[in-house]
Amino acid sequence: MMERTAAQSAALAEELRNVMRQAEKLVVALGEDREEALVQLRERVSVALADGKKRLAEFEAQAQKFKDTAGAAVDEYVRENPWTAVGISAAIGLILGSWLAADSRE
Repeated sequence: MMERTAAQSAALAEELRNVMRQAEKLVVALGEDREEALVQLRERVSVALADGKKRLAEFEAQAQKFKDTAGAAVDEYVRENPWTAVGISAAIGLILGSWLAADSRE
């Protein structure tokens, strides 16, 4: 599940980068026009893009830090309590198996 979530986050981050690239192209296209309203729009979009890039970089750094911290915590817990981890895994497997078996009977 963590892999799927990580993959979805990576896909979302890539989609946000694509949106920013398209917005940058729009800003360049608007730069060719000198009408006052378009100049103001270009400035606001440029500021929003810079802010968006900064926030995306912060989000990616925070997500990476969370992933590293969570992985280390799980690893440490499993090393200190291997039988507890096996028991929890078996219980989760039993619950999921029962749920899937019941779901397939309907």
